[in-house]
Amino acid sequence: MSARQTAERHAQDVADGNFQRLMGDFESSALSEFMASGVMPPQPTTRWEILSEIPDGECVRFRVRYANDSDELELETMWQAFEGGVWKIVGARKAGE
Repeated sequence: MSARQTAERHAQDVADGNFQRLMGDFESSALSEFMASGVMPPQPTTRWEILSEIPDGECVRFRVRYANDSDELELETMWQAFEGGVWKIVGARKAGE
């Protein structure tokens, strides 16, 4: 699975509320840092859109908008391929921060 395909599946998991698979997409320290930031997509998330994809060395950066009818959040996530070609989030933050 490519970085793009993984990011799209991840975004759909946010909308579907598949928290177990969401957490598995994060490298452990990245998950801890993201959880500590208190930034979360709107609940429920009813739609998502990948706004940009930028290769960055061994990583790929994505800017993703998560939204519902009353709220939205843009996140920047950095994905890196690990052993076996498994892509994991190694950084996540609110866009613009």
